[in-house]
Amino acid sequence: MDGARRGPHFSLYKVGTAAWRVVQCKHMSEIEHKRLVGLALGAGGAILFSLKGVIMKIAFENGGGVELMMALRMGMALPFFLAIGYRFRPNTGEAIPVRIYVAAGALGVLSYYGCTWLDFTGLLYISAQLERLILFLYPTFTALLAWIFLKDRLTWRHAAALCVSYVGVAVLALRELSDAGSNAALGASFVLLAAVLFAGYVTASKPVIMKMGSAYFTTIAMSTASVFIIAHFFWTHGLSGPVEDQAGVSLRLWILGAILAVLCTVMPSFMISEAIARIGPGLASAVGGIGPVATAIFAIIILGEPFGWPHATALALTTGGILLLSQATTSIDAKRA
Repeated sequence: MDGARRGPHFSLYKVGTAAWRVVQCKHMSEIEHKRLVGLALGAGGAILFSLKGVIMKIAFENGGGVELMMALRMGMALPFFLAIGYRFRPNTGEAIPVRIYVAAGALGVLSYYGCTWLDFTGLLYISAQLERLILFLYPTFTALLAWIFLKDRLTWRHAAALCVSYVGVAVLALRELSDAGSNAALGASFVLLAAVLFAGYVTASKPVIMKMGSAYFTTIAMSTASVFIIAHFFWTHGLSGPVEDQAGVSLRLWILGAILAVLCTVMPSFMISEAIARIGPGLASAVGGIGPVATAIFAIIILGEPFGWPHATALALTTGGILLLSQATTSIDAKRA
């Protein structure tokens, strides 16, 4: 039995076992209830995040541009993050150094502005399914950056996870390259760069979060990025942007922007944070494996994207590789503890 639990599906085994044990109990204990809620939050957050690419594709069809949708998304999400940040602002009486604020703001611009622009621009050229798979690779880049700069261990399981994940993405990327040619290569390159930069953001943000707290850090990062994004939009489009051209399109884009802000940004951010607090990063990461699957389902049903053997193979390999990486990281953390 122990042998059957090892391998790339070990994390999924733990998720399923944890959920099944809770379902079997008529009278759940507090710990079991906490775990069930954590699993539900992690899965729900991953599913909501997975909608982003699909919503952007719909926005493109309705005349929305990259800069406009970024401005709508961040402008509508900002009040929520400001309120959360004010609620959880540091109250220790010890002033946070200015350099920490500068670092948080710079990281916010890198992630919410730079990475988002690259991601949304890439979506103009590739399918929502390929975009989600490429972004799903960011933990592998995080592991590589931690190995290079933080001297973290890189085990054979890490290496296997990297290879399996990259082969999975390559299968679908080659398929789209054969159909769309250089446009698909350009789009995939944009999204791949976004994933690499986001991995850098995750690696560099850890010491800053330790100084500020996650909620307050997110507020500073989001606020700074929002200023840059809105300024970028008005700089490129002027005060009378294309959203005012047609009232019908304008209304649709406002609705899509609200969905991006609330359902695809604010809600999943806090759902996944709470899931990590309840069930730990290992199980939360494993539950996140549902994201690419959800994107595939949404893309097929809503956008009418095709789904054949290259899509299924890429989905299985990439998800399996990330789950293997999650298990390897969890094992190392457990040994350190």
